Amino acid sequence: MLHNIKLYNLLFLIGVIFFSCSKEDYEAQVPTYISINQITLTTDYATEGSASSKITDAWVYINDDLVGVYELPAKFPVLKEGNVTVKVFAGIIDFTLDQPRGVRYPFYDPHVEQLNLVAGETIEINAVVSYATSATFSWLEDFENASLSFLYHSDSDTVINKQSVDVKEGVYAGQVYLENSMDFFEATTVGLTGVPRNATPVFLELDLKTNEPVLVGIYTDSGQYSWFTLNTATTWRKCYVDLAGIINTAPQSSELKVFFGIKEVSALFLTNNPEIYLDNLKLVHF
Repeated sequence: MLHNIKLYNLLFLIGVIFFSCSKEDYEAQVPTYISINQITLTTDYATEGSASSKITDAWVYINDDLVGVYELPAKFPVLKEGNVTVKVFAGIIDFTLDQPRGVRYPFYDPHVEQLNLVAGETIEINAVVSYATSATFSWLEDFENASLSFLYHSDSDTVINKQSVDVKEGVYAGQVYLENSMDFFEATTVGLTGVPRNATPVFLELDLKTNEPVLVGIYTDSGQYSWFTLNTATTWRKCYVDLAGIINTAPQSSELKVFFGIKEVSALFLTNNPEIYLDNLKLVHF
């Protein structure tokens, strides 16, 4: 008898809970959809250089809450309604990281937009980002000026020449060409001061096309430190290389130089005549 009473009470409680639920509780919430085809970078060319970019992902925040990270182009549901603030941060591929997806690029400010989210509707965002006002450009080279801002290793067999046949944008780009008898090329920036060593990001940006892997690193007062190899690319490719790891581990130095080059040592070159094309180089940090 006691067992039956307990069972009855349990069934009664379940029934009360079931019938107290409204119809809305059983209906799936209809989302708003947000569509982002691409994120475009704009720059002040005189102070920030080219607007060349390769933005692969959108980091989307609504009212400062992360909604998700989406590979572009993207269309995704949002279970919010009404007036909201949407921030879209740009994600890029950091070539020094062994991961398939992008990281949020710290030097681009987000696209910010006020939206009224309505269930069932699709809203398209034309996202435009720019460099943060606190970003510092220690070095810019677009090959459009009469002189170039490179130094060369004393043993380098060749230099970077301006040419206008194959460019990423503008009128000129840089070209490195090694004849059959040549086996070494290395160029550096001039000595740079003011580059931070406090574990904050320091990125080398460049557009690159090359039939040989290109080694990137730095020189300090105490010597040369290799960091990363950029692989071959048959078409122009935007590269983002975070140098903070090597800058922060190298000994203290009054200045540093960024270098890039190729050398035939134990392994032969991939081609008879190595050829590198460069454009829109910049070193950016806070």
